[in-house]
Amino acid sequence: MIQTTTGGRPILGKLIALLLAATLLFPGCVSSGYRTARKNTPPPQLLNVKFSRGRFDATLISVITYNGPGSWKRNALWDEYVVTIQNTGSDPITIGAAGLTDSAETIWAAGLAPWALEKESRRLEDRYRAAGIAFVRYTTPGLAIVGTGAAAVASAGLFSTAAATAAAATLIALPVYYISVLTINHSNKGAMEREFRQRLLVTPLTLSPGQSRTGSFFFPMVPAPRSLALHWSDRSTAGDAVFELTFLRDLHIKAPNPSGMPILNSQ
Repeated sequence: MIQTTTGGRPILGKLIALLLAATLLFPGCVSSGYRTARKNTPPPQLLNVKFSRGRFDATLISVITYNGPGSWKRNALWDEYVVTIQNTGSDPITIGAAGLTDSAETIWAAGLAPWALEKESRRLEDRYRAAGIAFVRYTTPGLAIVGTGAAAVASAGLFSTAAATAAAATLIALPVYYISVLTINHSNKGAMEREFRQRLLVTPLTLSPGQSRTGSFFFPMVPAPRSLALHWSDRSTAGDAVFELTFLRDLHIKAPNPSGMPILNSQ
């Protein structure tokens, strides 16, 4: 016979309920990879660095990094370069592609898919650290674009009390819970992809004389980027406009610590 408690509820039933509740405390449930930025995330830091190349002007409005000001996705493993491009010439001009040159002179094409960018950033992160580069995801002392850090991420709850209570109530509710989780993950992932597409500056981009367009180029996280290149063409010629990014030399580079004191917001 199954032993019961004084109140008559089977011990086995209690164990099942506890096990169901415990499953909510571990990964494999609502994914943290599709969460929006924290509500207290500050607005993006405006750079408004203007580059002029005769036929068009390009303005770097902001650079949005991992959990930094302007973030809209939590723990986004990419860098978002928000730019405005204006045709200042008398003929239509087409921006064909964008490339980011890193400190090793490697050129990275702008990404078109968020999850591919995150995969590439993880791969690069491992490679940089293996090479002895003091890479960090969000420390950028030169620009003061500093994210909230791992502590804030760790303190974020993944599940509501109501969800945990409902799922732990009965064994029959477990399949319903997992269906709900799949639905939530699918919905959150779709929302992230839609936001990414809305912000993305799609190339080739043709601008009429006087026309301008603002949007974002997304790149994997690379330390100390040197330049941003835009390939352009008009009716008779084509070329590459290269914009120096020396003011981003501290991007994703761990700050020196000569004092020996702990460095805030470093990984």
